Amino acid sequence: MTKKKNQPSTTGAAAVQQLCAAVAEAMLDKKAQNVASLDLTSIDGAIASCFVLCNADSTTQVEAIADNVEEQVRKTLGEKPIRREGFENAIWIILDYVDVMVHIFQTEARNFYRLEQLWADAGQQHYSDERQPAEDEAASVKAPAKRKTAAVKAAAASPKSKPKSKTSAGKAATAKTTVAKKAGAAKKAAGAAVAKAAPKKAAAAKKRATTAESKKS
Repeated sequence: MTKKKNQPSTTGAAAVQQLCAAVAEAMLDKKAQNVASLDLTSIDGAIASCFVLCNADSTTQVEAIADNVEEQVRKTLGEKPIRREGFENAIWIILDYVDVMVHIFQTEARNFYRLEQLWADAGQQHYSDERQPAEDEAASVKAPAKRKTAAVKAAAASPKSKPKSKTSAGKAATAKTTVAKKAGAAKKAAGAAVAKAAPKKAAAAKKRATTAESKKS
């Protein structure tokens, strides 16, 4: 691996960190192991500002990680590597983004070359897809509420909370009683209507009789 001549970087520290984070995230998306970055800015003669490293157990996964890094960095930051090496055997793939150099190893190759030991003076940062402490705290706050809701639902669904179903005989008796009540109410209403209409009918009959007698005389 040839060294590049030191050149004034056109990329700010914040942009370098952003690129490293995007690379690390793309690695983790493909289940890369031991994702870490090495800050080389304080080391004289360093060939980049930062290394981002990871490893995987198979050449297939190594290549898949490299492909995902290229794709995600291009999508999110619009950057492409100026150099790509190692795709022939996928034992050690290098993606060179000038200020950031990406190293994707097979596990045995990483253990053999030990870049972290070669650049022991570099500051190291490790990346993980595990939840942050703030997320864990939020989850712990939500947990009691979820348990309470689940308990309420369980109680509502419990057979003890439901009224006992009536037997078919009981249902038949209830239905019979209801029908009888309705029939009695209807009969009572009809009787009241007849009683109310009777005086009117009697008055009308008397009027007709009086009219008939007047005509005869």
